[in-house]
Amino acid sequence: MRCWLKRYQAEGIDGLWSLVGGGAPPKVTKEYQELLLQVVRRRPRSLGQPYSMWTLQRLADSMAEQTGIRVEVETVRVHLKEADIVLSRPQHTINSPDPEYLLKKRRLKTPVMG
Repeated sequence: MRCWLKRYQAEGIDGLWSLVGGGAPPKVTKEYQELLLQVVRRRPRSLGQPYSMWTLQRLADSMAEQTGIRVEVETVRVHLKEADIVLSRPQHTINSPDPEYLLKKRRLKTPVMG
């Protein structure tokens, strides 16, 4: 707060405009973004990974191994969203070869009055 007062006293109202710049340069390069999109469009197992689906954390870890650039999961999500890619949670379905499976499943959902 004191720095704003000092700038106002030294430069007047024009001294209150924020200076452009500052902060660390962005970690994510254009090359990183391009590689991220290439990686996410491939199946993890085809890239030697021990799992079959990408998560944001897995992508962040894989990209860090490949590029040496470690970013937060949210950063990965934002860059994927810019490319209209959204990772969703896997939907698990249970199937059975039993021909009466659906009938039995319905019976389990229906409350038994007794």
